[in-house]
Amino acid sequence: MSQVGPSTHEVDAWLYYGPVDAGESQSTDYDGLDLYYAVADLLLNECDGYQEVNDVEIDGESCDLRLNYSGSGIAPRPSDPIDADTLYEFDVHVDGDGERKANFNISPRFESMHKPSGEGLTFPFHHTLADEGVTIHIECSNIALDDLSNLFARALFELADDVGMGLYHGYLEGPFDGRMTAIERYLRITRSMNEKLIGSGGLLDRMAMLLTDQEGTSGHYRFDNEEERGHHHAIRHNSEAARTLISHHSLGGQIKTYLPKDPDEHDEDDDPLFHPKVGTKLIKKRNDGGSVPWNERDDVIRELDERLLSILSWAGIPTEAGGTTYVSDWHFDAQSTDDPVALHADPLPQLEARQEHVLMTCLRDMTPADAELTEELATDGGMHAEDLSDSTGLSISTIYRMLQRLDGVVESDNGHVQFVSQKIREEVRSLVESAEYAIENAAERAGQLVNMDMRQSASSAFDTWLAKYGADVDWPDRDGGTVQVRLDTVLSKLKSLDGPHPREVIAEMFAAWERDGRNPTILDGAEIEASVRNEGRLTFIATPP
Repeated sequence: MSQVGPSTHEVDAWLYYGPVDAGESQSTDYDGLDLYYAVADLLLNECDGYQEVNDVEIDGESCDLRLNYSGSGIAPRPSDPIDADTLYEFDVHVDGDGERKANFNISPRFESMHKPSGEGLTFPFHHTLADEGVTIHIECSNIALDDLSNLFARALFELADDVGMGLYHGYLEGPFDGRMTAIERYLRITRSMNEKLIGSGGLLDRMAMLLTDQEGTSGHYRFDNEEERGHHHAIRHNSEAARTLISHHSLGGQIKTYLPKDPDEHDEDDDPLFHPKVGTKLIKKRNDGGSVPWNERDDVIRELDERLLSILSWAGIPTEAGGTTYVSDWHFDAQSTDDPVALHADPLPQLEARQEHVLMTCLRDMTPADAELTEELATDGGMHAEDLSDSTGLSISTIYRMLQRLDGVVESDNGHVQFVSQKIREEVRSLVESAEYAIENAAERAGQLVNMDMRQSASSAFDTWLAKYGADVDWPDRDGGTVQVRLDTVLSKLKSLDGPHPREVIAEMFAAWERDGRNPTILDGAEIEASVRNEGRLTFIATPP
């Protein structure tokens, strides 16, 4: 099966229009503000300040159009034909099918712009050949980047045609430049698969803990489960965090999974909005270079798609189209893409191993006083050195000697003593809370944690089988109990129908289990529950092939 293709959700961008041909030569066909004054003539003289046109067909899509104006905060020049303190800005609003919508704000730009107070304003064309022109600020949803300039032009032509006014096509042949400040690419996955991202110890949890300890990274992990579990989970990150995850990536932004505003109003059986979106987003203020040039939009889309699909693969979520992992909606089609992107190796096991190595080295050299201090920090999370001294009865000098010995595990930030990362704090706390905990075997226990975690992080054959079929396993809590497996993939007993045969799926399960070096008798007699096409939900008893 081919790779599933993400869709564009939100866009915030600025396009520059004026008498410049691709930034290479100054045109003499028209003046830079001619487009601005043409729209002003259309709205103010022909439409009395407001225009609305409904059910207009643009490229096969029925659209409602609206044109209105507002103040700009830009003082007019003495030569401008306007009797007001500020120039106007114009808004072209387009409502398309479903949730496809765009607002195009048209604002004049010229040298020596200033406010009515005399305070100067930034001239955004300083890196181009244009002396004057217009900026089109675009805020849109569910519209591809390459469709925006055409949609803007078509909407203006339709608005002008409605009142019998002609617009010069040369004004709208395309922007000569522009910048992008926000873009989100998304997929929609089933709620059951989303647990691999948002669950305790899931990918987002691990990613957030590990990124906190990497030099140069910044960001935060926010979650909101008040209305519904998984309502909104997001990691905001800077460019260095993007590079930490995938070495050649550089866009700062956000990784997010979220449900709509009222999640309990959507039905599981027939409403795509019951299932969450998962998206990756460019955010200007999180990005090292700020906004990104318009002519780099293809590179931006590719990086966001690579990050999105790679993250899903790290969580054990299949990236192939055609299964039951993805849910189509009105703007995302859960089908294979003609332009697949590269999937990158999961960096988290390596980052975890690096932190575990530091932890084990320090635990090995701990003194009893160090153990008391780290136990206190593990349960409290961090405190000022003086408070730590009061709570343990140890001197300030003892605490600072501990900081030197445990460099890389514990740090002091202006006297506040804490673990260098949430990951290390969690590991130490698990040791402290264990009934087996003792300072003399701490290094051995830490080593066991590392080995166990690394084995779980590795992509085992059985884990791959689980991801392939969207399977969840309930292990028995006693010897001789029955293993129960639930599949999220629809099976078929007939070759003429889509879906793998139950016998093939069970055979693959045993083969994967044995490739990992595990005893097949553990799965003998397991109950496999799955939906079978035309037969409903059935349970199969697994026996080795």
